Amino acid sequence: MKVSAILKEVAVYHPDTVVNNDYFIRHFQRQGKDIEHLLDALGREKRYVADYQRETTLTMAIEASKQVLEKSRLSGEDLDMIVFVSGTPEYFWPPNAVAIHQALQGKEEVIVYDMNAACVGMVVALEQVSRNMLANPNIQRALVVGSEQMHRYAKQEDPVTYANFGDGAAAVIIEKSSDGENGFIDSTYKVNTESIDKIVFPACGVSNMFKSDTTETDKQIKWENVNNDNAFMSTIELIEKLLNRNHLSTKDIQAFCFSQLSRKNIYKIQQAFQEDSEKFLIVGTEYGYTGSASPFMVLEQAVKIGQVKRGDYVIFWSVGAGSTACAVLYKY
Repeated sequence: MKVSAILKEVAVYHPDTVVNNDYFIRHFQRQGKDIEHLLDALGREKRYVADYQRETTLTMAIEASKQVLEKSRLSGEDLDMIVFVSGTPEYFWPPNAVAIHQALQGKEEVIVYDMNAACVGMVVALEQVSRNMLANPNIQRALVVGSEQMHRYAKQEDPVTYANFGDGAAAVIIEKSSDGENGFIDSTYKVNTESIDKIVFPACGVSNMFKSDTTETDKQIKWENVNNDNAFMSTIELIEKLLNRNHLSTKDIQAFCFSQLSRKNIYKIQQAFQEDSEKFLIVGTEYGYTGSASPFMVLEQAVKIGQVKRGDYVIFWSVGAGSTACAVLYKY
């Protein structure tokens, strides 16, 4: 009997406040900058922005976690593992996952930890947790929740970050199954460190955060020009390797759940594969760029509209600052 790790359910949480492109166009016009072409290339129309007086990545993660448990008809006591993923965590320690465990009233015997792999974090967590579950007989169900507030730390004079980022969270339940038909199949990774010093948060490094000469700008996101075209186009090689060794082609894939950093580059990959655009859902137009959570916001939408059904092949892909790319093949 073959045991598999399946994606049981997915849920998305976003704040209430919507900010449309008009605000950012006017904001940067006052600085003498025309960002309309940039917004079109990125695929931005609106994004959700949190109330930073009361809402954090932790509170958003808790809300997304409660939603996915409700959809799964489970409680916190049903979880054997809780993994919190964020490049903008509320706390370094204790782990945010422990606070999520408390909020969900989880049981005592449970694995809890935080993970940070920048924007590829939730794809990496899906892969790592799935493999862990298959190897560990004591793990039946796991919660993976990614939550980002990169907009909070963006420089208001930088359109690539300030006009691009949105706040939001996504949560998935991974469950062990004995049917052997669906679930985790395989993954591929690629690392290229040539841009390691180009996208950094905090820009000054944590060790310099409280020095008297450290400015507020130094504490925000540093985002220098990086050739994201190369990062996205290397995806073709990564995915072809994943498909070839599992005797599949792009025709077999029902949805490509990609990072929503750039709509232009997603369409380049779609055209290179000569596949239907319907397989490459774009949700960054609604949510903005939500970092590690974004591929799973795509999955949630794909399931909601019926693009993805049980038994369909799905590929998750993202790339994180540094850079690290990961592609994961699942049979939903």
